[in-house]
Amino acid sequence: MPPIKSILIVLDVYNDFRDDPAHQPLEIKKALALAGDPAATTLYLVGCGFEEYLHESYTDFGTDAPAKRRQFIERMAQRLERFAITLKLEGYTVDCRVHWTFPRYEQIAKEAQALNVDLVVQHVNAQKGHERHNLSHDSWQLVKNCQKSLLLIKDHEWQSEPVVLAAVDPLHSHHKPKGLDHAILSTAIDASAAIGGQLKVVHAYSESALSLSVTGAVREAHTKAMDTLLTDFHLAESAVHLVDDTPVNAILKCRDALHADIICIGALSRSRLKEAIIGNTAERVLDYVKSDLYIIRPG
Repeated sequence: MPPIKSILIVLDVYNDFRDDPAHQPLEIKKALALAGDPAATTLYLVGCGFEEYLHESYTDFGTDAPAKRRQFIERMAQRLERFAITLKLEGYTVDCRVHWTFPRYEQIAKEAQALNVDLVVQHVNAQKGHERHNLSHDSWQLVKNCQKSLLLIKDHEWQSEPVVLAAVDPLHSHHKPKGLDHAILSTAIDASAAIGGQLKVVHAYSESALSLSVTGAVREAHTKAMDTLLTDFHLAESAVHLVDDTPVNAILKCRDALHADIICIGALSRSRLKEAIIGNTAERVLDYVKSDLYIIRPG
């Protein structure tokens, strides 16, 4: 895969970070870890804010509303600029963009497409205290609408030697385009190299679900397909995991057993009543997994 040269980083403009001006949000830290040469990398720091009481339809502020909106936007811009100054000193080209808009995901998806970025990074606020680590509505809509690669990060640092888990489907049993698995593997390899991690690959073949098949035939077919897929990648045998289970369970089991920090998974965009939706496996994994999620779109 080509090196990552442009990243759109979505920042929380409601957090001014005054308690620790040197603090660098995880969104930025993880984006920088994946970025290439600072001199050849452009970072777009994007913040989207909206306050209903400052909208034109809200009349309580009268003629003061436009001025208060400008003040609100200026505060958001100042919060982004704090990080831009530091990043520029490190050699990055930085472009700060603040938007008065709602819903946020629409602006982010549109901006990512217009700027033609290599990667979008956004923090995910999970619902703690539940088995499911549900994405917020905003994050779900971004997954559905953003046509660029997307890294959704959780509230945890990576291990000293992060584990990157690539989920592939070499038989394309869920109508995945042939090039998507290659894109997933290439992205996972580049990511693991950039962050000094180790790469693992998982594929589910569900032989137990096909009771009429000859014993071992399903595994053999999937093993051959995996071997063909991995021909150009030269991975160690210990890095490849074929699991007799459903795709979702296989990914979650490997995530737990391998302590994966990042899961690379493909997302399918299909038109249904003009709404983009993602593939069934990706959709269910996104809703449960605790790891950071690197979502790859078909090329």
